[in-house]
Amino acid sequence: MLIVLCSGGHSPGVTTTGLALTLAWPRDVLFAECDPAGGSLLSGYLVGQPRERGLGEWAVQLRRGADPETVLGEQVYHLGGLENRWVLPGLAEPAQVASVQPLWPGIADTFAAAPGDVIADVGRVGGSDTPTAILIRADQVLVVARPTLVDLSAAAPRLAEIKALRGPRPAPRVLLVGAGPYSRKEVARTLGAEVVDHLPHDPRAAAVLSHGAGNERYVPRSLLLRSARSLAESFQDRAVRDEVTAR
Repeated sequence: MLIVLCSGGHSPGVTTTGLALTLAWPRDVLFAECDPAGGSLLSGYLVGQPRERGLGEWAVQLRRGADPETVLGEQVYHLGGLENRWVLPGLAEPAQVASVQPLWPGIADTFAAAPGDVIADVGRVGGSDTPTAILIRADQVLVVARPTLVDLSAAAPRLAEIKALRGPRPAPRVLLVGAGPYSRKEVARTLGAEVVDHLPHDPRAAAVLSHGAGNERYVPRSLLLRSARSLAESFQDRAVRDEVTAR
């Protein structure tokens, strides 16, 4: 299963959300930073890890004709203490995106065919560098937004664009995060889109996941991870129902 997380604009915490879901995921999972603007894991949650691996180096090997799945396994980091949880750090700098752009279709196919699940963070969508191949190939697309007027105004046109881009595939859904004045029902009614969940405002856990700052031992029992775990389980339940329906 390939799940894509993105935002319509601003900085609602897509990477933090994706990492929280990865830590809470009940099956084998890879979290891939595919934001054309560059990755933040190696300067945040994975600070101190060597920087020779990631999407940029994978792209170099792909251009040389290497087998995508084999080389992908050489470019990921295992999340310590957790079985079957890996991350693929993003580009070191935005200038690298030009060399990756022609490779997105093949990368999307590799993610979709992966033996485990993949959560891909593509950052803000709508620009000319958006990895549309991953948005099209995904089983599910979640637009991450805070329940504020600023975030929701930015998300509305992106939802329409992604829906048109994906054609008959399932429409994008909204994942609310953090604090704001609007409820899930209000957001769903206003945007005309399903709101899959609302992850709580949890600055203590978010600081660890986004900046590697604070007590990492707090994260597994945090409100954010408990909510992410519930959401992850709902994805698995939905996937099972879809498989049964398809038979």
